[in-house]
Amino acid sequence: MNRRIQRGVVKIGGARGNAFGSLLEEIKERMERGEQWILTHGASSMMEDLSRAAGTEPVYVTSPGGFRSRFVSEGELALFEAACCRFSVRLAGTLGKMGIHAVPLYPPASKGATAKRKDALRSVEDGKVRILRGNYSGSIVSFDPVDIHAVWERGGLPLLPPLAADDSESGRILNVDGDRLAAAAAAAVGADVLAILSNVPGLLRDPGDPASKIDEGSLDGWDDLEHFARGNMKRKLLAAREALEGGAGAVVIADSRAPSPVESGLSGGGTLLCRGSMAAAG
Repeated sequence: MNRRIQRGVVKIGGARGNAFGSLLEEIKERMERGEQWILTHGASSMMEDLSRAAGTEPVYVTSPGGFRSRFVSEGELALFEAACCRFSVRLAGTLGKMGIHAVPLYPPASKGATAKRKDALRSVEDGKVRILRGNYSGSIVSFDPVDIHAVWERGGLPLLPPLAADDSESGRILNVDGDRLAAAAAAAVGADVLAILSNVPGLLRDPGDPASKIDEGSLDGWDDLEHFARGNMKRKLLAAREALEGGAGAVVIADSRAPSPVESGLSGGGTLLCRGSMAAAG
C-alpha cells in the first residue's frame, strides 16, 4: 500500500511473544526519510517479572463488557512505574546504538496524557460481578502534544510508556491502557497512521486461525468488526475507533514479528481500518 506518511504513531505490546528488532529498524528508515514517529510501548512482561521478584502476582480482571485489564493497587503502582521505566530505557538504549535519539516522556515531568482515576473495577468471577476498590489505573481524558512536538523539532523519537498524570490535584501517576494511549496521541498530533502491533496478524474471525484475518474495515461497519473481537483484541479495536474518530487517517492492527511490520500491515499483512466506506469484514 502506497500511503504517504508524514506523522505516525506505533504501539508495540509489552507481552512476551512480541518482536522489536524489525520495528526499530523500520522506524529508523522511516525517520531517515523525513517521517515523524511516536513509539508507545507496553510493559506487561516486565511488570510480571518485577511482581514475581517482589513476591506478588499481577491481578487481571475481566469486566462485564468483556474487557480484560490489570488491577493496580497503590503498592503495585510503584512496580508498574519501574517496569515502564526499565522498558523505555531498554528501547532508548537500543535505538541510541542505531543513531536514533529516543526521548522517554514520563508524566508529570513531561506533557502528555491526563487520566481520570478508576478507583473501582468490576470483575466477573464465576458468573458473578465483584467490585474491586483501590485501583490506580485511569481512563484518558486529554492529551497535550507540546513535548512531542518539541522532541520532533530536535529530530528525535518520543517514547510513551503507558502512564498518565491524574487529572485531580493529587499529582499521582496512573496506569493507562497502552493501545488507548497511542490512540489519544495519534488524535492529538493528527497522525496519518496509527499502527497497533502485537503477536497476532490482525483481527481474526477465528482466534485460532491466522488465515481468518479480516483485511479491512471502516467506521461504517464497526458493529460487524466488534463481533469478531475477543480478549485483548476488544481493547485494540476500541483504541482504533477512538483514533479514527479523533482524526487519525488510518489504523492498522498487525503482527510485530513480520519484517517491516508497519509496512507489512499497511500492505495487506494486517487489518486496515479507515473512517470512510470500506467492506467491513471482507
